[in-house]
Amino acid sequence: MKQIQKHSFEAVSLLTADNGMLDISIIPAIGQPDWLVPTALILNIEHYEERIWTYLWKHGDQAQEVAVYHLIPKEIPADKLVILEGNTDVHRLALQTTGEVTNLRLRISDVKDVELNEEEMSLMKLSMPALPTVQSQHDNYLYQAVEVAGELYVVPDLDLIVHHLVDLDG
Repeated sequence: MKQIQKHSFEAVSLLTADNGMLDISIIPAIGQPDWLVPTALILNIEHYEERIWTYLWKHGDQAQEVAVYHLIPKEIPADKLVILEGNTDVHRLALQTTGEVTNLRLRISDVKDVELNEEEMSLMKLSMPALPTVQSQHDNYLYQAVEVAGELYVVPDLDLIVHHLVDLDG
């Protein structure tokens, strides 16, 4: 009997090509490269200044509790929440940040994978908010570092983040 594998949700799989073009959004981060996510994953961007760990997101006539991940240090005032689609409704995620989210349409060839050296990775890990249930120091949210027009960005592993933030038992 064949074993059933867990579906692995990766935002990168939503970077679908339309005549070689990608619709991506740059989400600002402080102390680390800004994040790149597929624009199609963004459900809403809401003005919100209070630093929180969960957010009651109201959409239509429904409301849902969404886990929040911070892209800025706690001493920096936040001004928005970027609500992202998840693998399931329960696995939706909000990114708390400050600054403007920028949308771009790029050619696939404009996005270059970048390998970070050990020093760059260590500096980036220092700025990462800790995921409460990550067991290994090697676990982090970085799916891939990329370069666009000479700028370094992070493509996050949203599946890893949300699975560490969402307690399905409670």
